[in-house]
Amino acid sequence: MTLPSLFARRETPSPCGLELGALHGPQRPPGPLTPHHDYRIVLFLAKVAFVGLSILIAAEGSWRAVGSQPTRSDLLAFARERRAVQNSPKCVALVGSSRIQFTLDPEILKREIPERDFCQLALAGSSALPMLENLAQDDTFRGYVLCEFHMEQFVADYPFGERENYLESYLRFYRQRPSADFMITWFWEALSERSALVGAKNRDFAATLYATFKSDLANSGRNPVSIGKSPTGAQSSATRFQGLNLLEKDNSANAAKWVRLAGYRAAGKCAAPHVPSWVEAIRRRGGDVVFIRLPVSGLLSSVEDQAYPDRDSMIQSLASRNITVIDFAKESTLRQFQCPDGAHLDVRDAERFSAALARILRDRGLFTRVRRPSDNQKD
Repeated sequence: MTLPSLFARRETPSPCGLELGALHGPQRPPGPLTPHHDYRIVLFLAKVAFVGLSILIAAEGSWRAVGSQPTRSDLLAFARERRAVQNSPKCVALVGSSRIQFTLDPEILKREIPERDFCQLALAGSSALPMLENLAQDDTFRGYVLCEFHMEQFVADYPFGERENYLESYLRFYRQRPSADFMITWFWEALSERSALVGAKNRDFAATLYATFKSDLANSGRNPVSIGKSPTGAQSSATRFQGLNLLEKDNSANAAKWVRLAGYRAAGKCAAPHVPSWVEAIRRRGGDVVFIRLPVSGLLSSVEDQAYPDRDSMIQSLASRNITVIDFAKESTLRQFQCPDGAHLDVRDAERFSAALARILRDRGLFTRVRRPSDNQKD
């Protein structure tokens, strides 16, 4: 049956007189990308990677040009030192604040007392007693402790507050099992030890450039000693010892802050009554604890003398429990040292102080004799 011409299909001519098929050719279904398309994508990605890498290299070079260098990760170094004291009866843990970390050089102590390994567990801005408590509660710790004695820490609140428990973030990383959060932290800390750009992530480039220019201008014509570097090369990042070049640094602002903080006492329970039990726990595992009162000078010394008139009574109380406290003020070889900022020794004096203290420890056999649990009963 033939359809009427009214419904018949009619070809619509192109406006240009060409049929659609003739203009575009036969229509084909879309197919996979050709090698030519793959090449263009790879080239684009390579260009993006090259530009990104160039920016990173330029940024790294810019930070190094203004004197910034990769920073040693104190978090990773602390974790290594904390693991080193586990199950090691020959280790001596150095515990305290920046005054321990910037004063006692483990390498010099090791040189004077070669049978012991000295591990730096001090943390700037922290108190000695939270770390002492941590070691006392750790059954794997069987070594000795050289602990900072400071009255402010003994009369502070207990349980420890946020300021005294600053090292909790360090201990959390040390205890943490491998996880996503742990690996991310470890990656950035490890990268900061190799990249000045990552190490300077919290610094302002313009301010750093200006400070470098100002320092170079002031030091032109002379050969200054770098901050934190000993002229004898005694500083070692592996031991967490950080020497301070205080003779060429104005630290008056920090000194004024320490004077304001001096004299604080806990309104309720304080840490002092718990110290003998922590020492006893370490002794039961064959170790011992020796406290060291470090040098203090100038106005800060006067303020502490007025704020803590019972300091000698506290030392005598510890002595009655057979706990040794070495007071720099009562040692002829230690009292001569002066702190330029009132609380810390210059790196040159820190080296000599470490050697003098090591000789006291060695001559009195404090870290050379083996204390047995039965010795505590005799005492």
